[in-house]
Amino acid sequence: MELQKNVKHGELPFLEKDIRNLFTKVKRILEVDDMKNLLEYMKSSKEENPLFQYAYTIDGENKMENLFWSHAKSFDWYQKYGDVVVFHTTYKVNAYDMPCGIFVGVDNHGKTIMFGCALLRNETTTTFKWLMKTFVGIMKKSPKTIITDQDPWMSEAIAVEMPSTKHSFCIWHITSKFSSWFVALLRDNYQAWCQDFYLLYKMTDPNEFEENWPLIVGKYDLQDNKHIQGLYKIRFFWAPAYLHEHFFGGMVTTGRSESINAFIKRFVSSNISLTEFVEQVDIGIEDINQQHIHLNLTASLRPTSLKTKSPLEEQVFGMFTPYAFKKFQQELTRATLYSLIHMEGDEFMVRYYKGEDKRSHKFWGILCRHILRVLFHEDCFKIPSSYLPLRWCCDALQAATTTTQEVVVEEILSLEEIIPHSNASIGEVLHPPQSKTKGRPKNKREKGGKEVARKQTKSCSICSQPGHTKPTCPHKENLCSGNDTNDGVSQKKQKKSSESLGLNPVFTLKV
Repeated sequence: MELQKNVKHGELPFLEKDIRNLFTKVKRILEVDDMKNLLEYMKSSKEENPLFQYAYTIDGENKMENLFWSHAKSFDWYQKYGDVVVFHTTYKVNAYDMPCGIFVGVDNHGKTIMFGCALLRNETTTTFKWLMKTFVGIMKKSPKTIITDQDPWMSEAIAVEMPSTKHSFCIWHITSKFSSWFVALLRDNYQAWCQDFYLLYKMTDPNEFEENWPLIVGKYDLQDNKHIQGLYKIRFFWAPAYLHEHFFGGMVTTGRSESINAFIKRFVSSNISLTEFVEQVDIGIEDINQQHIHLNLTASLRPTSLKTKSPLEEQVFGMFTPYAFKKFQQELTRATLYSLIHMEGDEFMVRYYKGEDKRSHKFWGILCRHILRVLFHEDCFKIPSSYLPLRWCCDALQAATTTTQEVVVEEILSLEEIIPHSNASIGEVLHPPQSKTKGRPKNKREKGGKEVARKQTKSCSICSQPGHTKPTCPHKENLCSGNDTNDGVSQKKQKKSSESLGLNPVFTLKV
């Protein structure tokens, strides 16, 4: 620190310990009025706009326990785009180490939006049940689908409080564990296993998945592996064969939620008060809203970019946002690559000219090439409105059919129906204790694949003898005198990349 301040040794007017003591002193001062300032901020925000919603619980000592809030704009977004939700927790974002849970989704422009945020005392089943119940109560409806990690307490809470919601696990959180599970076990066959697993992941027919699972697992003799058995038991939560009939808006991971986490952490730190944290999150939501407004303006000024003269393309162009229209256009142009066989009645068989190709429009909510091929065959010049989801339409069309403000004013739930009754006033609510987040202690963490694998003794690349390397080899001059042309050229083995194996980027794992 003396070098950084460019002062002589011993003349620094303060030490690192003094700075830490100052932080501690400021933190104690803020703790006195932190809860009062936080709840007054929530109350004033709700008075300014009734769409702003919040709920909280306190423990037996009047200490803040759990808090959930939804910005006014977030509530409006959820009514339009709350069909699919991603939920994820992050840590080290406030002075009390309270885990932060974030509900996010995707808007009609394909951009990430935030539906709500929560600060939790812990991550138990009881806490998650309160959070999910509060979320559904405040937001007025359950999402059609929700994507989370494999937290068992979270899964139990979702099953109880969102029984009609399809729950899916983030595939990235699953495949990221492969290196610690299979590298030491499969060694040179690990990349081949990832490639075969990706083939399983791409299957959209449950029968095809069930037939190929034992074959691929048996190929690597993993029938008795506990991780393989566990993956098979939860296949209904991660395999597209069982999920493709549900709407996901194109999302299969919690990446959008984690990107919001990274966005928020640009403005917050582990030392700020809860009031500052909430204010910074609301500022972040305003920034997202400004980006949404900008996209709406650019969408209204976009030039015509039709690739065909089809009336179907013209119809969708005037309704969808540029993001959704581009997805539709890709399917429309590929529909010509399919042949159609009329079976009987309303049944058709659509075949790709190079072989089988399966895809469900429900996953994206946008008509797929197979349905469009049938519409061409039937000389259909207008797509029925039921096949054009409002969530992908431009804001002008959505505004004509939504009445969010009226619904909120007439059917708003009171906080007394959502949170337990408490006699404590705003000034009597105390700051929460330091939270203990879940997770394995660092000194007891599970070792990865390379750590578990047997370490090989390094040997010299010139004489192949152990105990030294090429720069210190005593036989270097004798053995290399006749190989001047090859000096300095390393003979490292090149690993096969995931791209060369045809793997999806989600399967590009560090080992």
